[in-house]
Amino acid sequence: MRKVSLLSLLLVLICGSLMAQEPQVLIADGFEEYTVGNKIALEGQAAGHTWWTTWSNTPGSSEDGVVAEFDGSKCGYLTYGVDQVLLLGDEENGVYDLEFDILVPQGKNGYFNILHDFNGSGSTWALESYLHMSGSGSSAPGTGAIYAGSQTAITFTVVYDAWMHFRLHVDTDGDVAEYYYTAPGANETMIATWQWSLNAQGTATVGRKLAAMDFYPPQNTANSMYYLDNFSYTKVSGDTYAVLDFDPEEIDSYVEVDDVASVDITISNEEGTSVGEWTAWVDFGAGAGGTSTSTLYYGVDPAEGASLVGYNWDEPKLVEVAAMFPGSTYAGSAMGTNIVSVEYFAVESTSGFGYEANTPLTFRVYKQGMYGQPGEVIAEKVIPYAQINHTDWTTATFDTPIALTGYNVWIACEYTQAVGGYGMVFDGGSYLPNSGFVRVGGGGAFESAGPDNMSQDYGCMAIRANVQGAPVSATWATLSKSDGSIPKGGTDELTVNLNAIGLSVSDVKEADIIFVTNDPEQPEVIIPLTLTVTGEGINEAAANAINVYPNPTTGMVTVEGENITAVAIYSAAGQLISVVNTTTIDMSTFGTGVYFLNVIDNANNTTVQRVVVK
Repeated sequence: MRKVSLLSLLLVLICGSLMAQEPQVLIADGFEEYTVGNKIALEGQAAGHTWWTTWSNTPGSSEDGVVAEFDGSKCGYLTYGVDQVLLLGDEENGVYDLEFDILVPQGKNGYFNILHDFNGSGSTWALESYLHMSGSGSSAPGTGAIYAGSQTAITFTVVYDAWMHFRLHVDTDGDVAEYYYTAPGANETMIATWQWSLNAQGTATVGRKLAAMDFYPPQNTANSMYYLDNFSYTKVSGDTYAVLDFDPEEIDSYVEVDDVASVDITISNEEGTSVGEWTAWVDFGAGAGGTSTSTLYYGVDPAEGASLVGYNWDEPKLVEVAAMFPGSTYAGSAMGTNIVSVEYFAVESTSGFGYEANTPLTFRVYKQGMYGQPGEVIAEKVIPYAQINHTDWTTATFDTPIALTGYNVWIACEYTQAVGGYGMVFDGGSYLPNSGFVRVGGGGAFESAGPDNMSQDYGCMAIRANVQGAPVSATWATLSKSDGSIPKGGTDELTVNLNAIGLSVSDVKEADIIFVTNDPEQPEVIIPLTLTVTGEGINEAAANAINVYPNPTTGMVTVEGENITAVAIYSAAGQLISVVNTTTIDMSTFGTGVYFLNVIDNANNTTVQRVVVK
């Protein structure tokens, strides 16, 4: 066996590390090896390159630009109707530079974007950049306009008839992107910086993926065309990834009857070289048997005054609408039961049915995913066009029921909107958080369908789930938050709140805390959780420091004590009903019965008091 000194081995490791960090050119394309007059994507394929395609993935079609010669150099020539896409590999880790030159002839305009996800009209935009245009419709000679993580455009000066240089710096690890511009004969200038994981309009956090670029002359035949050259795509950093560590690995907590406690979970990314991301829920398991039924639904009965909404499109397109129900919304009534069917109020308007003839409704149930977006599809059912109920709820019954065990569940319905149709149906009331989302084109990120994104408040999405089974106790454990991002070298903390309110001495409750992460070595982490209820009950000394009166009450109560910051109100069954930051509470809004007030002071001490509402 050949011996290697420790010093030699150390030098090899150091050199290897340095070499791994050297920039790596992933794409370099100046069009010089292509034939003038031929299609760009077809020429790229002939040269053995796989990075060029078109918006509809149809190389050689009218969407495919042409190789041209300009100023003695080959380049891409893009006219109106061309929709040239450059595939970037769906990267989610690392630091990248995208550089290229664009020349816009006098009086013409252009546009390009970066995509978080590429799926045609179902894509998710990360950046939109207009050249000699103020936006998607109006011409603004001499102006560049950028939408990057905001609905407000950033503008700068651009030129005609000269090569402009662009550099887009994307740091997926640091979740930041930068837009640089170099005018002819000038120095490079940073025009914009933004949070990379946002979509272009800043209306949703959609993830750190770097999927593709789209080069597109957008306005019309007369005004839209430009030249593209010298594209390069460089990975500036070496390979990066999250390395997450969870402490503790299990929780075994003893809580006195009618008392509360909390346990912190520390999530570390100290050894990671990229952002660590996680989403979590308490999994209480499924109940056995049972015939209890309930409905997951926001808002009011849409039959009382539904609002029908449609997109102003000149061709049919896919639309998917959804409502998301956090585990906390069904913890007190439906935890452990099964979704047996889902429904959408796919009614017909007076101006005509909203759906393209002979196209179905596709119902889906999604599990909890990253970035506040849905995760995996766990159930799907297609309802043929002939079976759609045009005047009432259309129901999709699943062959295998879906257990509700604690995750945030998404209920969705996808349809093809007819031209001039109104297929998006709301209840006509007031929008509630999580009650309506929408995306188009068969993919991309869901965005809120509330008044922040719609032309007005149309209420809650008319979509619901019917559940059946044996509910399980699920109000004894909650999480302080459901997701988080951890910078490289950093930590995050999640609090598990436990309560024994309404439980009996010696009761033992068990569940699992499920984490889904972007750590490639542990995409799922499970922390077992056990709560054991002990004796003693409410701390009398602490309770005596808090005075709640009148008790019993028929309505208003006053909570009297030192440095009170919040009061959490629980039902006799242990379900959290409300958290208030006032010491005067109208208990009549919760109905008659026994309640527990968990009083929290500014030192985070807690005291539980029983209140009877008559």
